[in-house]
Amino acid sequence: MKKSLVALAALAAAGIASAQSSVTLYGVADVWLGSTKTETLQGGVLTGVRQTVQGSGGYNGNRFGLRGTEDLGGGLKANFVLEQGFNIDTGAQGASGLQFNRQAFLGLAGGFGEVRFGRQYTAYDTLRGATNNSFDSSFATTGSVWGKGVADYAGRRDNQITYISPDFSGFSGAVTYALGENKTATSSATDTTAFHVKYAAGPLLVGVAYQQEEVSNTVDRTYTLLAGSYDFGVAKLTAGYNRAKLDMGGKDNEYQLGVDFPVASNARIALGYVHAKYKLANGASNGKGNGYSITGYYDLSKRTRLYAGLNNYTVKNAAGTKTEKGNLYAIGVRHSF
Repeated sequence: MKKSLVALAALAAAGIASAQSSVTLYGVADVWLGSTKTETLQGGVLTGVRQTVQGSGGYNGNRFGLRGTEDLGGGLKANFVLEQGFNIDTGAQGASGLQFNRQAFLGLAGGFGEVRFGRQYTAYDTLRGATNNSFDSSFATTGSVWGKGVADYAGRRDNQITYISPDFSGFSGAVTYALGENKTATSSATDTTAFHVKYAAGPLLVGVAYQQEEVSNTVDRTYTLLAGSYDFGVAKLTAGYNRAKLDMGGKDNEYQLGVDFPVASNARIALGYVHAKYKLANGASNGKGNGYSITGYYDLSKRTRLYAGLNNYTVKNAAGTKTEKGNLYAIGVRHSF
C-alpha cells in the first residue's frame, strides 16, 4: 500500500511539473515561383540577366525552431528559443556554419518585463519590421533602396543582452546591447547598442528606434527610425522615416509608405512605396533610389496562405545615371506549423 501511495505521489508530481513546463516545435515553409532580374552599371551600360526562379521565403523566411517556457513560480518564467533558417528550394542552411542562425536565446520573464541572452533581433529591427510596408515580406523594396549609400543595419546580433519592458497603458520599450567580443591589445570591442520606445493601443502603433554599430574604434554607423501604422478597418496605413549616418562618411534620408486593405474575409492586398536620398559627408548629393511593390494573399486555412507580388526599384547616382535596377514577379505558398 505504501509503495502504491508513493508511486501515485510521484506520478502526480510529474504531472504538475509537466503542466508548468512546455516545449513547442514550430516553423514556416515558404516557396515561390517567379522571375527576377537585377541590372548593375558595367562599362556605362546596365547589365543583367533575367532568371526563372524557384525561390525560398517570399512571404516569410523559412524556419523551424523550438520554443520553451517553464513556470518558476511567483510570476517568474524561464524562456528559450532555438530557431534555424533554411532554404526550402535547396535544403541548405540559412547561414552556413550557424546551427541556429535566426535566434538562440535564454531568458527570464516576470512582472519586471523580460531579459534575454544570446543571438537575437535588435530593438531597432523589432520596430522596423512591425511598421514596414508590403506585410514586411521580401516584396518590400526597403531592403533594395535603403542601404545603398550608408550600409544597411544588422538585424540580428550575437552575444546580445535584451531587456523588454512591460506594457504601461500602451507604452513599452526595449533595449539591446551586443558585446563585440573582438577586443585586442590595441583596440576595444565593436559593440552594438539599440533601443525602441513605442505606443500601441487599438488601431494605432507609433514608435521611435535607434541603433549604433561600431564599425571600428573611431567610426560608428547610426540609424534613427520614426515609424508607425494606423488601421482604419477599411485600410491600414504604414509609414516610416529613417536616417542612416556613417561618421565622416555620409548621411541618407530614407522614407517608406504603405497601405493594405481587405478584399475578402481571408484576403488582403498591399501597396508599398520606398524612397531614399544618399548624401556624401560634405552634404552633396550621392544619388537617390525609388521602389514600389504590390502584394496580395489569400488564406486557404489558418496555416496555409497563397500569395503573389511584384516589386521594382531603381538606384541613380548624383549625375542621374541609373546604377542599379531590379524587379521580381512571383506567386507562392506559405505554410506555418
